[in-house]
Amino acid sequence: MNHIVLIGHGKMGSALAKGWVKENSKYKISIIEKEELLLNYKKFTNVKVYKNFNEFFTENKKIDFVVLAIKPQQLNDIKNDILKFENKSTVFISILAGKSVSWFKENISTEIKIVRAMPNLPASISRGVTAIYCSSSILPNEKLIIEELLSSIGAVSFVLNEEQIDLITAISGSGPAYFFYLTEVLTEIAIDLGISKDNATNFAKNTFIGSAILLDSDNINNATSLRKNVTSPGGTTEAALKILMNEEEGLKIILKKAVLNAINRAHELKN
Repeated sequence: MNHIVLIGHGKMGSALAKGWVKENSKYKISIIEKEELLLNYKKFTNVKVYKNFNEFFTENKKIDFVVLAIKPQQLNDIKNDILKFENKSTVFISILAGKSVSWFKENISTEIKIVRAMPNLPASISRGVTAIYCSSSILPNEKLIIEELLSSIGAVSFVLNEEQIDLITAISGSGPAYFFYLTEVLTEIAIDLGISKDNATNFAKNTFIGSAILLDSDNINNATSLRKNVTSPGGTTEAALKILMNEEEGLKIILKKAVLNAINRAHELKN
């Protein structure tokens, strides 16, 4: 039975733990979190919660996987505790933004087996998408377990190099904020045009939700063909898209600037 240690039980950490408990009872799971947990794991015989590392290490020796689900700025505070793990055999999965593989090799151990993963906010309801980068020391059988662990919070995709993590952070990591902002803007425009706040919120939100579900469930049409299906020649949608799809100042131009700005910021945080 593989022993999985989860450090941190915030939104992402709790989502991961819920997925493992629900789907993967074959794992022994240890959770290290100093704050009181909102979820009760007492009925699960394979789960144990520890308030601190001293308490944990008193009872445990063999650890197969450690998932770091804390805030990046907390990492230095627990660095000495991480050093107590057997780094040559234990696989570390980091979901911390801005902490590169080289950071772990320079600050923890040159031999550390490290994986970087970048989930997004919908992972908190097990509908996220996670980019995974495995350093060269990760074995094929370990990769299968990593995929299984992170699939508990949604879809996963492996990337070939670490640089792509920063790129995907700007797409899927920040992407939910783009979606929420578009919903905000459409709601505000509807209110400006005289629609009540309740109706504006309802129509904007459910238009996006329904469209997302349609895109997800349609096995024939992709986003482009669905957009074309809505766009009647000479109609109202076509008139709107002429503005949004303007090649010089349309939505693609604006969104690309935003994504590139996010990527630049990711590089700044890493450095």
